[in-house]
Amino acid sequence: MERSYDFNLPEEYQLVELQKYELSYPIRHAQERHWISPDNCISEQTFDGRYGYLYYYEFWIEKEATIPVYITLGDLHLSYSLQSSKPIRQHHDIDNFVMDFIEGQGAYLYLAKGEYKVSLPQGHHILVGFILDAGLFRPPANRHFNFLQHLVNAKKEQSIRSDKSVTFRVGEVTKRQLQLLFSKINPHILDNEYMLLKHLIFLIQLSRFKISEDGEEQLIDQARNLLQIMILHQGAKVRLSDVAAVLLKSRDRINEEHKKQYAYTFHDYRNQLLLDYIASIIVGNEKLATTAEECGFSSINELHKFIKNQTGLTPLTFKQQQENVGNDPSSKNDLQEPPS
Repeated sequence: MERSYDFNLPEEYQLVELQKYELSYPIRHAQERHWISPDNCISEQTFDGRYGYLYYYEFWIEKEATIPVYITLGDLHLSYSLQSSKPIRQHHDIDNFVMDFIEGQGAYLYLAKGEYKVSLPQGHHILVGFILDAGLFRPPANRHFNFLQHLVNAKKEQSIRSDKSVTFRVGEVTKRQLQLLFSKINPHILDNEYMLLKHLIFLIQLSRFKISEDGEEQLIDQARNLLQIMILHQGAKVRLSDVAAVLLKSRDRINEEHKKQYAYTFHDYRNQLLLDYIASIIVGNEKLATTAEECGFSSINELHKFIKNQTGLTPLTFKQQQENVGNDPSSKNDLQEPPS
């Protein structure tokens, strides 16, 4: 995607080849720029992907500053404030748009074409964002994102007024996923765009579980749907404690409610989802090592142990079974699209 913004720093800022401070979250293969002034330092990392433009700004501010930012095309943004001792404020005087970037919070924004001002208070700040392809929210996928529809419409219509969503929490699960994405970006490999899109979709999915939509989903429905998404993205690396952390509930509470409603534990449900996921992957791979890696296992031995414990079969026999009888279609559907 094309970069749809730019900014002009005051003359006191000089572009330098090496940053003064070490970046807190280095992004592999990102384009970097660094500026210093007598009082402040700014570092930029960007990566231009087909489905999303990633940007990262880290500020070390000793003297409060205001930076003019020019939006050249109305676009949809997903932003995260990873660190900020005081809120960063972005505002547009003409349409009275104000956005405060507060540490530990994220939001979706539609930024209309025009000139904005970003006010940087004293302190150390980290702001990460993506310019998104609004086509990601086409029907039927958009049914889980009603809180974004006004922004998607604004993007499609190129509205002259900026707008924003409600904010959501940015916790350790989100931070780990961002760091994982930063470490995996590699434009020199064939599936880089697929990898970037996969991580971006997962981050978008995570955000919706942190925003209440009029109680449409009960706790266990939320937990099961989130677990399905996490299995597809992380496989065996999924931790039930992460599901609990996203939903702000204890793991024991979720397990208790799940057992009450379904008569088996949430951990058993996790294992069944993982087994179904393995079944959908293993037939297409010649080597078990490839399946183990794709499904999030640290080794073939770990994959072997899991399949043996769940089915009593070796991975090879399990693979032959899937080739002969095929997977249960209902299991495939559950994995590919969580129930509404």
